[in-house]
Amino acid sequence: MTSLLLRADAAPATGVGHLSRCVALATAARARGWDVALCGTFTAGQWLIGDLPVVPALTPADAVVVDHYGIGEFTFDGLVVSMEDAEFGRRRADIVVDANLFEVPRPDDGSPVVLRGPAYAPLRAEIRAARRARGGGSVPPKVVVVMGGGAAPSSVAAALTALRDTGVPAEVVAISAAPVPGFDVTPPTPSLPSLFASADLVVSAAGVTLLELCCIGVPTALVRIADNQAPGYAAAVERGLAAGLGTDPRAHVPALRDLLTDASLRHALADRARTTVDGGGADRILDATGFDPTVRPATEADAELLLSWRNDPETRRWSRTTDPVPAAEHRAWLAGTLASPDCRLFVADHGGRPVGTVRFDRDGDTWEVSLTVAPSARGRGLAAPMLLAAERALGPAVIRANVHHSNAASLAVFRRAGYRRSVGGEWRWLAKSPSPE
Repeated sequence: MTSLLLRADAAPATGVGHLSRCVALATAARARGWDVALCGTFTAGQWLIGDLPVVPALTPADAVVVDHYGIGEFTFDGLVVSMEDAEFGRRRADIVVDANLFEVPRPDDGSPVVLRGPAYAPLRAEIRAARRARGGGSVPPKVVVVMGGGAAPSSVAAALTALRDTGVPAEVVAISAAPVPGFDVTPPTPSLPSLFASADLVVSAAGVTLLELCCIGVPTALVRIADNQAPGYAAAVERGLAAGLGTDPRAHVPALRDLLTDASLRHALADRARTTVDGGGADRILDATGFDPTVRPATEADAELLLSWRNDPETRRWSRTTDPVPAAEHRAWLAGTLASPDCRLFVADHGGRPVGTVRFDRDGDTWEVSLTVAPSARGRGLAAPMLLAAERALGPAVIRANVHHSNAASLAVFRRAGYRRSVGGEWRWLAKSPSPE
């Protein structure tokens, strides 16, 4: 089993953005069957951690993720993944991730892999669930104010004052870990993503929360409350992903008034933001480690390879049709499969070589999955990770698998991947539904 350690801190003065990114990576890795642990001091954001284990010091692991501005060059007996924000937190690593909306020149420090852009933003499962549940359209408009875990109460007070000064009726919820004199506030909560999803406007600092709001697709007005937020703030405003309120929203009351009264303006911001950040960054980072197989759509160029796997004696032994498939018949089947909207066929690669195939056939509201591991890749524990990678490529779905009752190895693979027996008999049906997020 692959082991992953994630090093970050969270405190009232520095916020919880680093921890949030690590939790996103930890939960994505756990979904792959990896062994994960957080390492650091967490005096804020404990609600993010849930049941993830926390260790007091660095422990051996296959890979470590370092997400910390205060740590310089880092050595570790394993793969090192470094999260950086332009020059903040910059260090040499096996994999460097800078998921910002902007790009700045980066000196060549010998890091062999640098992943850049919002496609690599690691966002928590709750954020992706909020993206699917996006609502809004309240009258009066529902507004959420959130300035990040490290924001001073004065920042929250400035935003609330500006909203009041617009004179536009609104239902306002302000999030703050500390009291804000003169205003009612709500402490940070695990339900924050669903609160965002139901909002008509969020007034936010331009930190990690910005990418979360983009992913959800909620109209956003940004406030720059720290120097390191300046590039992200500028990029979001220039690209029309959010409205800008500068460093003090009280100086931008007319802009806030326009946002509260013009739904089309809000929708335009949200639509552009949502198409910029899709929420798949955590899995893309984990794919880059090379520990798990990745999948790609099959093509007609794979015909000979797929036929050799299909006609392998061990594969035929456990197939519902055990006779060898002629080449001409196989090519006709492949052409029809690739053209069908009711079939998704993937080839799995690992270490630069193809290691198997996963096929999904739609049957009403469900998909039936078929899995073949290449003869040369058997016995390496790749079947379940290959299946999980294909599921991620398919997207949320109810999936069934049909496995012979004597095929103990396949039954174990599907159970490891979260499938549960639904019907018995010589051929056993197992089923899996999308995980609630």
